[in-house]
This record gives sequence, C-alpha cells and structure tokens, in this order.
Amino acid sequence: MAVESSWESNAWVLALGDQLYAAVGERELIHLIEKPILLEVPLSPYYCQQVVLWNDRLLPAMDLSAWLQGQRENASDWKLAAVVAYQPAPGIMPNYGVLLLAGIPERLRVADTQACYLPTHPDGWRELALSCFRRGEDAIPILDIPHIFTGGLLTS
Repeated sequence: MAVESSWESNAWVLALGDQLYAAVGERELIHLIEKPILLEVPLSPYYCQQVVLWNDRLLPAMDLSAWLQGQRENASDWKLAAVVAYQPAPGIMPNYGVLLLAGIPERLRVADTQACYLPTHPDGWRELALSCFRRGEDAIPILDIPHIFTGGLLTS
C-alpha cells in the first residue's frame, strides 16, 4: 500500500492593493508598522519612491501593486507596512525591506497539493514570484523577497 505524503508550511498572505495578493514565508514577515511614515526618495523608480525608518535603518518601501500595474496610485493611502527579512546569499546576515500593504496579513497553512500556475494577469508575476498556490479560486504567488530587494526589479 502506497502512503501519500503532503508537505505543509506556514505562510502569510499579503494584500498588496487593488485585489492583488501574494504570500511570503512565515519567517520572512518579521514586523508590521501601522500608519508608516514614508520618506520620499527623489529620482527613484515609481514603485520604490519611499523609505521607512525602522530600528535605526532606512529600508526601501516597495509598492508591488504599482510595479505590477505599471503605475503608482495614491501613495499617501498606505495604512500598513510589512518589514520582511531576506538573506541575499547563504552565510550572509539578513537584510530587511518593506512591502506596502492594503490590509492585515492572513496566516495560513499551505500544502504542496495546493501548487498551481502563476496568474497571467497582471503581467509580471514571473519576475516577482518563486511559485504559486491555490486558495479557493485564487492563485496566490509566493514572493521571491531576495530578488525583489537586491535589484532584480531594477533590471526588469
């Protein structure tokens, strides 16, 4: 008799804005900032025109909704920011970045049986995500945080 096994992991589902959702691993989301103070950075890309001061560090604040849609919406409407940690390479201390959110993250368990293809709309998920899982009728991309914050989006 064959035994069927399923791998499961905890994830956070993030509301990126405009009905766009993505996930990060349980340990990647390390802090939430309510009503973040966003400081403008001149001459920076439209999806990363701000930084957030957190623990005596200036962290880039990514608006992935703007990146996916090719335009920046109302930047003053952000009510929540997620501080995420990532390791740029094995053996290196973690770095941090901020993802601007439209709502409170939802924690859930994800099984490998939920794997699915990345959504085709909007364009750009292949550049942002490692893989994807199904939650009901929705496909939720799993973000590649190191790629997003180490310049991968700047070369796209």
